[in-house]
Amino acid sequence: MLQGRGTKIRVGGAVAVVLGASGLLFGAASAAGAAGSTSPSSSGTPTSCSTSTTITVTNTPQTVSLGETCAFSPNSSVTVSYQGSTVATVTSDSSGLVTLSITATDPHLAINGGTPQTAVFGTNTITASGTNSSGASNTATFLVDLQAAPATSSSTTSGSTGGLAFTGADLAALIAAALALVLFGTGVVLYTRRRRDETEVPTPSV
Repeated sequence: MLQGRGTKIRVGGAVAVVLGASGLLFGAASAAGAAGSTSPSSSGTPTSCSTSTTITVTNTPQTVSLGETCAFSPNSSVTVSYQGSTVATVTSDSSGLVTLSITATDPHLAINGGTPQTAVFGTNTITASGTNSSGASNTATFLVDLQAAPATSSSTTSGSTGGLAFTGADLAALIAAALALVLFGTGVVLYTRRRRDETEVPTPSV
């Protein structure tokens, strides 16, 4: 009987040890899982804004400066893209703002002194992208409207004489004016002669 009771005690003790070890392992696994997990971070709100300008393209390059109104994260890297390609990388200032220098030519656009990019007359879209202070995306859009310079007048100055070039219409007008003056002068002469003949007194015969 004592041997049987001893066997039962040993078996019960072994079961208790196994159950205790399982509990410890489960508790350790739970603690490890709790330590490794992080609470979901609050996501920021994406922001965007748009700035536009109009540039008249002439023979001389025209340069303008454009700034955005939606702030990036201060002192952060901002990627500038045009026609789907990255053309510049700038750093926002302490207020999170960036300024782009845009030079327009015939029609091309150079951004911050970079290589001129093919543009079109009309609206050209430049995009600056980065993150705002909350960590969400921030996109600033710059709309550049390129306008062709007005066509020059056909009445250009002459390089040799400095006077205006004469056209066929101008010459015809001068001829007509000259003829009118000739006719007017002829009429005056005829009228004067007629008046003189009418006022002459015949000399009496002796």
